[in-house]
Amino acid sequence: MNPQVIALDEGWNALKVGGVQKIEEILEDMQGGVYKNRISTEEYSKLYTMVYSMCTQKPPNNWSEPLYKNYCDAIKDYLTARILPRIKEKHDESMLKELVRRWDNHKLMVRFLSHVFKYLDRFYVKRLSLPELSDVGSQSFHEIVFNAVKREVRTAILELIRREREGETVDKKLIQQVVEIFVEMGGSRNSLEVYVTDFEEMLLSTTAEYYSRESVKWAEKDSFPEYMRKAEDRLKQEQERVAHYLHSSTEEKLLKVCDEQLLQGPEQALLEKENSGCEVLLLDNKTEDLSRMFRLFSRIPTGLPPIGNIVRKHISDVGLALVKKQSTSPDTDLMPYVQELLDIHDKYTDLVGTGPEKGCFQGHTIFHKAMKEAFEVFVNKEIGKTSTAELLSNFCDNLLKKSGERLSDEALEDKLEKVVRLFSYLSDKDIFAEFYKKQLAKRLLLARSSSDDAERSMIAKLKLRCGAQFTSKLEGMVTDMNLSSDIQSAFNEYVSEKEIKLETDLTLQVLTTGFWPTYKSDELNLPREMLQCITTFKAFFDQRHSHRQLRWVHSLGSATVVGNFLPGGKPKTHDLMVSTYQACVLLLFNSQDSYTFNEIQQHLNLPIEELKRYMISLAGGAKGKVKILNKEPAGAEVSQEDVFSYNAGFTDRARRIKVPMIAAKITQEEKDSTRATVDEDRKHAIEAAIVRIMKTRKSLDHQKLVLEASTQLMRHFKPDPKQIKKRIEDLIHREYLERDANNPNLYKYLA
Repeated sequence: MNPQVIALDEGWNALKVGGVQKIEEILEDMQGGVYKNRISTEEYSKLYTMVYSMCTQKPPNNWSEPLYKNYCDAIKDYLTARILPRIKEKHDESMLKELVRRWDNHKLMVRFLSHVFKYLDRFYVKRLSLPELSDVGSQSFHEIVFNAVKREVRTAILELIRREREGETVDKKLIQQVVEIFVEMGGSRNSLEVYVTDFEEMLLSTTAEYYSRESVKWAEKDSFPEYMRKAEDRLKQEQERVAHYLHSSTEEKLLKVCDEQLLQGPEQALLEKENSGCEVLLLDNKTEDLSRMFRLFSRIPTGLPPIGNIVRKHISDVGLALVKKQSTSPDTDLMPYVQELLDIHDKYTDLVGTGPEKGCFQGHTIFHKAMKEAFEVFVNKEIGKTSTAELLSNFCDNLLKKSGERLSDEALEDKLEKVVRLFSYLSDKDIFAEFYKKQLAKRLLLARSSSDDAERSMIAKLKLRCGAQFTSKLEGMVTDMNLSSDIQSAFNEYVSEKEIKLETDLTLQVLTTGFWPTYKSDELNLPREMLQCITTFKAFFDQRHSHRQLRWVHSLGSATVVGNFLPGGKPKTHDLMVSTYQACVLLLFNSQDSYTFNEIQQHLNLPIEELKRYMISLAGGAKGKVKILNKEPAGAEVSQEDVFSYNAGFTDRARRIKVPMIAAKITQEEKDSTRATVDEDRKHAIEAAIVRIMKTRKSLDHQKLVLEASTQLMRHFKPDPKQIKKRIEDLIHREYLERDANNPNLYKYLA
């Protein structure tokens, strides 16, 4: 027996009354999420079976298509007749609440009806690739309700957001629910197109207008630090706003708009604000405000370079002011000036920072570059006729010699590291190297170095900055000192084996000429006691090194001479620590008790001015402290006929006495001589660079050659293009290079 065929009108009427209209009434009567009435399981089952039967009847009684159409029409009628009017009759927040309620109800209704009409979805919709019933419900709401009220809804939301920005308390949950509707209108594909077009674009536009007005207002009445505090606070609020009720994709765009209005637009005016701008913050060392400034302006692409320019100018001004102050009294002790340079460098290193979360500017490259350029401006200024290269070398000498500043190993290491950082800003590093070499030589040869480890550490630091070539001579000097101790041991064994009796104990240092500064040779007539030692050592050395030539540098030597005196008629002995020249003078007095200055000069064959200094030091010096010899007439000046005699009555509480030397001041002539040595070395360095480049490139035009040579040499000194040109001409003359026959600006390498 065939089941009874269900007619379309009959079936649809049952579905409409028992399903569509009933669910509408249930949702309408619902209050506070509580249903007054419900559809029973039996009723639901009946409705589902009705749809199933109507869709599975054989044609012409298969009502799948009419049912689908009727479902769509029923939804649209419900939205048009019942929902839209209810929303439109309300305004502002009430309208928003009504929209949220109606949308939630609509979703419930569509979900229920989708279950009732499930059979349609599974077969008819799928077979004909029609929109699913749930999508029809959402799309209908979008077209009929949402499109009709979206402008008013958007205006109401933006007004709530504006009120919240002004400090009022608003219903954040309501805003979040309405914004979620804009997102859900994108459909099942989760598209944000509706949200972006119908809401976000206007949000960004109104935000820009709002903060543009706020920025102008703050800039007029607030200081720069106060403005930054407000801006930072507002940016934080906007981030929280996104977290509370906007879509996460809006955050980046919203903050970008805020950055543009609050920071990018007014940046220059804010940085230059009178009495509170960036320059004032730097002068007053307002680290908290400077850190905030960095955090804020690093948010915008062009934010940091203008600050970098101000920082560079500020550091440069501070340094130049220090140079100017020092230049008014260039003859005073300049070591405090170097210490001030180090202190300035410490201060701005801390300010710039060495990495993330360190310092106000967190080690950002823009500020490291600004600091480097600023220091290069004033560190290369001369104080009087003294360059900073020379001053830094003197400062190192003071740190590393025994009589200098007393520091712990850690403090010394730290200070040397700071000096090397300052040294890296010098454009004439080779001048520093030349002065440093001479002072290192004195420390090593006169045993004045406070620590061998510190000496090696300093050389290693310089090597790290400038390469092995820069420190090769310094390393050679230290190596020579170690080798000298081995040679000394070998010489002592030689004397012992040969059973040679020396009248004097002899300690020597054998130096390699190429490593050490150039020292003047002299024609000193050595006393017999010293001559025997030198002859013996020469025989020993020639036996070991037949092709090496010894040249004696007496000016660097020292001696301990035993002096026998008779103060008050009682014999007394002192060990006198003197230079080789002073020892030679004293040994003359073993032969007779007095000499004229002229006689001493003829005996020793020393330059007159040099000898005068030694004689004054032995006759008590300017202050008359250690008076081993008497001088007639007394006084600090020495003439040819002055008589020097053995002071038998000399006495002192100490057994060992260091006879002070009347120091010859470092004359401008000596400084000029150092500069001349540097200039000569530069000529060779420029030529070597040119030849290296040309050997590789074979041919090169003038400008490129000058540029490449300058780049190579910049590590040690700043070459003058005129000097490079001169060296090129000289190399052409010596046939290392030649000019191209057709192009005089093109050089060719001659192998």
